[in-house]
Amino acid sequence: MTHKNKTLTPDVFRQIFELAADPIFILNMAGNFIEVNQAACDLIGYTRDELLHMRPEHIDDAASREKIPGRMAQLARDRRITFESVVIHKQGRSVPVEMHVSLIQRDEQVLIVNICRNLTERKQQEIEYQAIVQTSTDGFWITCINDARILDANEAYCQMIGYSRDELLSMHISDLEADESPADTAAHIKKIIATGHDFFETRHRHKDGHLVEIEASVGYSDIRGGVIFVFVRDISARKRQEDELRLAASVFNASSASIVITDKDNRIVSVNPAFTTITGYESEEVIGRTPSMLSSGKQSNEFYRAMWQSLAHNKHWHGELWNLRKNGQIYAEQLSINVITNKDGSVHRYVAIFSDITEKKQAEDLMWRQANYDTVTDLPNRRLFFDRLDQEIKKCRRSTQYLALFFIDLDHFKEVNDTHGHDIGDHLLIEAAQRLNACVRSTDTVARLGGDEFTLILTELAETTRVESVAGNICDALALPFVINEITLNISGSIGVALYPDNTTDAYDLVAKADIAMYEAKRQGRNRYCFYSGGFET
Repeated sequence: MTHKNKTLTPDVFRQIFELAADPIFILNMAGNFIEVNQAACDLIGYTRDELLHMRPEHIDDAASREKIPGRMAQLARDRRITFESVVIHKQGRSVPVEMHVSLIQRDEQVLIVNICRNLTERKQQEIEYQAIVQTSTDGFWITCINDARILDANEAYCQMIGYSRDELLSMHISDLEADESPADTAAHIKKIIATGHDFFETRHRHKDGHLVEIEASVGYSDIRGGVIFVFVRDISARKRQEDELRLAASVFNASSASIVITDKDNRIVSVNPAFTTITGYESEEVIGRTPSMLSSGKQSNEFYRAMWQSLAHNKHWHGELWNLRKNGQIYAEQLSINVITNKDGSVHRYVAIFSDITEKKQAEDLMWRQANYDTVTDLPNRRLFFDRLDQEIKKCRRSTQYLALFFIDLDHFKEVNDTHGHDIGDHLLIEAAQRLNACVRSTDTVARLGGDEFTLILTELAETTRVESVAGNICDALALPFVINEITLNISGSIGVALYPDNTTDAYDLVAKADIAMYEAKRQGRNRYCFYSGGFET
């Protein structure tokens, strides 16, 4: 059985030529169009008859026309070329095209066949792509999956990493990646190809050498032999903030000082472990409540009013106060409060930091008492006595009232000490102090100057008639027997009295005059009182 060679007839070629979806232009070597198909006419809006009287330079834009001689020379050399160009539609609009131009031999004639593809849609997509990519505030780049080459990058990534686009197009991922080795990157690419996407954090090397913390969102596409699209965001600032927050949290939790954070309404939103150590309250017991739950009641309303005024005007307050632990125990705290404001100046948070200074306050109180109180009788000593006398004189000066100062010496106290010892003598001093306090008001001051000498300040006297009554009561009280360790002791008191402002307006002079009057009482036989007046009255 034999087969005859079958060839396509010219009519079939004509049908294929006319039905082709791509525009086809056929030119002779002189550069004239000798045939075009309908798709070519549709591309640029001219009829077949119009085009057969035209040349490429009649439909190319200015830039493309300038390249015609060079492309013809290349075609003559290579016999087939592909390039992009722009043709002008009859109505004047530009049409981007991709041209595939070949030389063919027909009998003894050489023809030029130009098969075009309209790139308008693709170019529009590229424009949209570039608009999206280049205007994005996030960095963007494309890499080849085969060799991890950078194929494209937007301006945001260039700014982020310090390299120009041209520099990046000559680089690979390994030139930028700081956390992955090339082997790690290759494995990572395989994972992305398998899953189609990934989201991760890494670090890239900036051109100046510093590391840029980035967050990457990647997707895989099999176009162009396989590429990975990468959107990256510089998270260096966020990382620094996270580090600062972690440090702040560590300080917050490790601080030995109690930290309390409240909202704008002063309701507790957070406390640290030291708060529980100091107050005894767990965080869940105080969240949502106000710090007033700790109040001991020792501070006045004026105290808190002044504190809130300082916070309102200065955004800060510092001071000491007494609060209550969960077990009811009072403790002293040194407290600092700072106000954190919003951008508009309104209150966002109050941050209170306090330390338990109970032991310190107790030590200070002990030192103060040791410096100001007699260790035997627990009465004010000489130092505190003169301080109070000075204050009372100032008050009297403002109010035009009287003040009486008693100088009291125990009669026969030396004999008690010599006969029964200092222990009995100290007990006698303690009981004598108690009897003196029983004779006066709580606003008056009884003090021990030393030895068996006591002083008494009678304050806020509208007149002096009460003074003599008090002096008589003290004499009677000290003259009663003292029974100490089953030993009966009989003593008495000699009292000198000086008046402010009648006798003097100076504190030390007032004491001196009362002392003179006391010695006059002793001279007159003890167990009595004398007023200082230049001449003495009993």
